[in-house]
Amino acid sequence: MYRVMIVDDNMANLIMARKTLEEEYEVIPVSSGISALECLNDMPELPDLVLLDVDMPNVNGFQVISEMMNIPKLVNIPVIFLTAQDDDTTELESYNLGAMDYIKKPYTANLLRKRVDIQIQLLSQRRKVAEVNRSLNNLVQDKNKKNLELQYSIVAMFVDLLTKRDGFGGDHAKRTEKYMDILLSAMVRSGKFGLSADDATTICFASKIHDIGKLCIADQYLNNVRSGKESEFEREAVKTHTTLGADTLSKVTQLSAGENNFMNYAYNMCRSHHERWDGQGYPERLAGDKIPLEARALAVVNTYDNLRSIGEEGRIFSHQEAMMKIKFMKFTYFDPAVVDVFLSVENDIQNVAG
Repeated sequence: MYRVMIVDDNMANLIMARKTLEEEYEVIPVSSGISALECLNDMPELPDLVLLDVDMPNVNGFQVISEMMNIPKLVNIPVIFLTAQDDDTTELESYNLGAMDYIKKPYTANLLRKRVDIQIQLLSQRRKVAEVNRSLNNLVQDKNKKNLELQYSIVAMFVDLLTKRDGFGGDHAKRTEKYMDILLSAMVRSGKFGLSADDATTICFASKIHDIGKLCIADQYLNNVRSGKESEFEREAVKTHTTLGADTLSKVTQLSAGENNFMNYAYNMCRSHHERWDGQGYPERLAGDKIPLEARALAVVNTYDNLRSIGEEGRIFSHQEAMMKIKFMKFTYFDPAVVDVFLSVENDIQNVAG
């Protein structure tokens, strides 16, 4: 049963309003503005609606509602003003102060009941909408939780497969994630890339599976490329790991409902981490800003780790040598702005790399 507080210093009006409403509502009669505020502050269960007389001694209705609007637990209680004043100024002031309705005295029992019924119906509808919104929010949170669990499962599965394949792939994925964390955090701090901290966290996590397409490449081809002894055919075959990995993730993305930033980032990094700033990369020869930002960042980090772990022509690069080579590849292979940030956190990168 809805609770209605009636505040009126006229006892006859108070009794009439109470008798009119008590069959449908739990009525709380109060005879002054001071008593109304005391009750509202002390009541364990607040009224759903307040009928508030304007013309009362000491504390009038305008003062009561003004005080209610300053108290968080009272601010959303709908108020209907009751007044014998018949002028537009008073009515307008009532609405300006936050009243939901305005009833002029003298009023009939039927009119009072109808106006109260309307406000209670509106209140009921608002509560139903709020409940639906809460349910939808719970569904979204549940979906987000399931998406996060799916993301962790996908990453753990592929990293495990890469590790079991030859050991190098899994270790490379783990190192890449650490370097990406340093680089992306610095990119967020710079404020120049439009990245949020949440974006950076998701991209960093997704970067671990950028090489999953290599699961589809023959061991011999991969080993020959790493040792620098590959044929032209083997070199081109290994390049297909970008599209093979992206195609795999694309199928997963199609199965997931709605927008999934994790899968989109993972797809972009799988497909585009070997694109070049000057448009001479693969698989699509994208150039400049047409390369997704997450892939541009990964290209730098991926190259650094390859130089430190695989090297070139049989020689592993030191940290300083790898940094110099990346600096030299600025504007050709890499986004110069990303390289600048990477160079700015050189010490952090070296601490992780050892």
